[in-house]
Amino acid sequence: MKSICVLGNGQLGRMLRQAGEPLGISVDPIGIDDKLETIPYQHSIITAEIERWPETPLTCELACQASFINRDIFLQLADRLPQKQLLDSLALTTAPWQPLTNQTQWPQLFTELGDFVIVKCRTGGYDGSGQWRITPDNLSILPAEIYGPSNC
Repeated sequence: MKSICVLGNGQLGRMLRQAGEPLGISVDPIGIDDKLETIPYQHSIITAEIERWPETPLTCELACQASFINRDIFLQLADRLPQKQLLDSLALTTAPWQPLTNQTQWPQLFTELGDFVIVKCRTGGYDGSGQWRITPDNLSILPAEIYGPSNC
């Protein structure tokens, strides 16, 4: 049976395990705190279902494995700005987007994107966390750190 180690043992990791079974693929979701010696990574393809994780002995070891199939692009995917730039460079269709650098952009953004805009942190944020539904009437709900290069 083929084996895939997935860094991240949340809902997506469990769904990947379930989807792999009928295909003859063993998917092992890995928790951030799992012990390296309990993981069959040496004979597995390694990937991740989470964008960011702390630097631990486990994550350091997995990150330098040649079988970590997306390791060379992983950091680019973890930050939404280079992620969107990569998708644009590959001519892949995405929802219209703009980097948010300062509050003076809003008139132009509403003109270009419409009066309902989803704002997302560049890093982190999922399932609504680090995301805001913005209209011209509720700009004040955005945290100050949403503007600029760090963007949350």
